[in-house]
Amino acid sequence: MLLSRSLSLSTLATSPAARWTLAACALASLLLLFASVASDYGPPRLFRAAPPPARPAFQPGSHVGEPSSQALQAWVKPAGLRIVGLVFYGRAEFVKVLDCYLKRNLVDNGGLLDEVIFSVHTDKQPDLDYLDELLATTPRYTRFESTEPYEGFSFVGTWGAVKRGNLYIKIDDDVLYFEDDAIAALSKRMIENPQYFAVSANSVNNPALSWIHYGLGVYEPYLPELTPPPNPSHQPQSWRASELPHWTGPPSFIFNGSQPAPFPGHRWLPLPHRTFNTPHASPPGRDISDTPAGALTYDAFGPSWRDWAVAAQTHYSFLHHLERGELWRYKFNLWDYHYYRLSINFIAFWGDDIVDAMPFPTGDDEEYLTRAKPRELGRHVVVDGTAISVHFAFSPQRKLDDADAPGGLYHTDLLARYKAYAEEEVCPHPRRPGSKAKAKGKGAFW
Repeated sequence: MLLSRSLSLSTLATSPAARWTLAACALASLLLLFASVASDYGPPRLFRAAPPPARPAFQPGSHVGEPSSQALQAWVKPAGLRIVGLVFYGRAEFVKVLDCYLKRNLVDNGGLLDEVIFSVHTDKQPDLDYLDELLATTPRYTRFESTEPYEGFSFVGTWGAVKRGNLYIKIDDDVLYFEDDAIAALSKRMIENPQYFAVSANSVNNPALSWIHYGLGVYEPYLPELTPPPNPSHQPQSWRASELPHWTGPPSFIFNGSQPAPFPGHRWLPLPHRTFNTPHASPPGRDISDTPAGALTYDAFGPSWRDWAVAAQTHYSFLHHLERGELWRYKFNLWDYHYYRLSINFIAFWGDDIVDAMPFPTGDDEEYLTRAKPRELGRHVVVDGTAISVHFAFSPQRKLDDADAPGGLYHTDLLARYKAYAEEEVCPHPRRPGSKAKAKGKGAFW
């Protein structure tokens, strides 16, 4: 019987029809197994990462930016520690926006800032007059003027406001947005990691960070509108990118920061992404590498520092994601700069470290505080990727030097858009939820 069964199996295996039948059965079994682990319309779950958790919808007025983590909401700064905002002050037009964020972060309003020092770096009387008005709005705003002579782009004297024992959040005066939990995130990271010399926010429009953001896929295709819109003075000013019309122009149109602005106050308009499965979209799409952002590099003085077109696309992409409640797309845990130069637009330092470093041996405070001094001490400068801030512009981005070909961010409507957002979502809500129930000066985050 066993011999007979072996012969029949051998015969079956050598029969062409039988072999095809066996192959078909095996293939059907594999397909059934594959289907059992596949989603209804997607690839098999075995080979697909779990989707990210659902993000809360944007709720006007309820919170500035991404909701804080539970750890940050519950975090209380150590007793006796003073956290001080240090604003390098020079331009009233930007501080009129920044002021709303600063007030929302004062301890009186449920934030962490015991004081905000405006370290003066200007001799323009209108800006100085506005600062006088600002200081009258709260006793937690104070003023510092260096005894050193004013020297244009040298900011060494402005660090004279720093004292031992405090944690400082140094903020450029043209920071136009930062999240509710940004100061808590930087402070907590500094306190828990004394090996770091400084911790920077995840700053939008910060040279090397822009390249990182490009790799994270946050850039959207935007190009400047080529002609003024009809009746522009009658259009309501809005910060929302969703209200912009689609860009129209030649498919071969290329734009970069060496070119002048189409006209003063112009907007940048969105295009669809061009992908492998949408080559003939209407309106025509654009590969992100064929927009100004395609020129980004990982360095402190590359296109993301000097190219105003890259900066414009950076800001419009941010406003796009801000409206959609997608700031999580910018976030990561930590990025170590390993003694590379970092722009210090929104960054935490210990007062003791700054005082110990004085007098600075160079007029380039940024080079000294992010490269030379950290390397000397063996303490790194890192970026906290969970804390988003937005920096408006570096000097080459603000306007082109060529008077006959005006350009730069000053020729866009971006400052008006950030102002509109602040007036709608931040300025009317200086107190954080529950702040009235907190004792003043205790530093509770909420």
